[in-house]
Amino acid sequence: MAMLFCLDFMETTSANAILEAIKARAVAKWGEKKWIAELVREYVEISKANGDQVATTVNRRPQVERAFKVGSCTLDTAIALAAAVGCRFQMACTSVEVVDL
Repeated sequence: MAMLFCLDFMETTSANAILEAIKARAVAKWGEKKWIAELVREYVEISKANGDQVATTVNRRPQVERAFKVGSCTLDTAIALAAAVGCRFQMACTSVEVVDL
């Protein structure tokens, strides 16, 4: 089942909204009871693959839980959490040109 989470980035999107979308996808993927444990497990694997030599589920679980509790985290953490649920970030740039008529 494909799931699409679309956040309107034309408006400023909060870190909390992004984390809530990640949580929703994790719950859909692993269920209400297992989502945090599985998310942390995937997050640690991604962190290790990106050079974090000390990442373990024991020392990263409090970090991940805190991110969801306070509704914010570092960009690196958000990118890894998104990847853990099969998502990635895309930056879309716009420009505005004013023309006098």
